[in-house]
Amino acid sequence: MEKTYLQIKEEYLRKIEDIMNTCESLVEKIGHLQVDLFNHPDKGLEKHLDKLNNEFSNNHQVLTEIFHEYENKVSDLKS
Repeated sequence: MEKTYLQIKEEYLRKIEDIMNTCESLVEKIGHLQVDLFNHPDKGLEKHLDKLNNEFSNNHQVLTEIFHEYENKVSDLKS
């Protein structure tokens, strides 16, 4: 049985949310590693983690915006 248009859009929304949650998890894991580095510093790793943290944080913000826009579109389809 083929999926309806709404089912496809809901599936997309779940995938966007999953990507957003993964990005959030990466930010948290980087943060934990950065805290660990207070006890055993590694300047090279800290530099890379700062860059990654900024990039993932920015990506998470964009993904959150995309998610809310898409969520509104799916909600309109349900109405």
